[in-house]
Amino acid sequence: MKLDELETLATRMNLENILVKPEDVIMSMENKGDLENTFPMPTCDKCEKKCCPPRVAISLFDAARFIDDGLEEDTAGTFEGFVKLFLSDDGRDVKLSHAHMNPKSSDAEDCVFLGEDRKCSIYENRPGICRSYPVAIRFDENKNKLAIWMGGCQNYEILPDKSAFQTLLENAVKDYNEKLKSNALLMYSRHELRSMGLGKYMEDEWAILLDYNKKNKDMQMQITDLEQVAERLRAPQDYTSIMQRLQVDNDWLKERVVNLEKEVSEQRERAHSIILELTTQLSEQRKLMESIRQGEERGKKGFWRG
Repeated sequence: MKLDELETLATRMNLENILVKPEDVIMSMENKGDLENTFPMPTCDKCEKKCCPPRVAISLFDAARFIDDGLEEDTAGTFEGFVKLFLSDDGRDVKLSHAHMNPKSSDAEDCVFLGEDRKCSIYENRPGICRSYPVAIRFDENKNKLAIWMGGCQNYEILPDKSAFQTLLENAVKDYNEKLKSNALLMYSRHELRSMGLGKYMEDEWAILLDYNKKNKDMQMQITDLEQVAERLRAPQDYTSIMQRLQVDNDWLKERVVNLEKEVSEQRERAHSIILELTTQLSEQRKLMESIRQGEERGKKGFWRG
């Protein structure tokens, strides 16, 4: 049985110190009973809400159960991102995805196992998340303790049924622990998982490693380039050559400015000379015109006089 093989493989990893016990969970939910004598219990028979979506996420252990029950074709998707999480330094910007129950069609609104009577057709073999719904385990607002979460259910009654609620809580803890073990196995025991026949649910880590290696080489080249630049900046001879080049550029600019000033001065003198010459010519032309005018006046007087 795949489930037994998976449990054996997880046991070898000695994960007991990270698994959760029911007594570790904060028993507090506002306006949902005191959780000592009264408890919230879903009233599914009276509910018309659709709480069984088409792509319910499953754990690796759920996938093994589906294989054992001959329901593998009703699952789809892969557990992606775990290789990147393993390779990353801090886990930031790593998106994880999970396998899920395969819907009947792309536009399906309900789970593939939900019958026309709105009842689960695999109730005894349903996934962990369905067994504990609507109770789930989440980190509290301080991110340091585990608390009960029941935000998905809108139809429930406050009842004095401790044993029924305790079953929901135990199922929620079991589902949470199976997800913890699944994550560890997906990060550290991928070869064994493939050997067990669970390769369908796993991404191609070889392609990820090649891409990671390429990015690592590109980053290393950038680091090398930066180190070379830093080394050049640290070298005293570089400062000397830079100062020499700046001095040469500065001397060239000074020489260019002097030449421009000299050229402007020469152009100014040339313009002044041309203006003076034109003024002289204009004065001489005026004298000539005055002489011609006087000669004409004398000629007119002599003509009439004769």
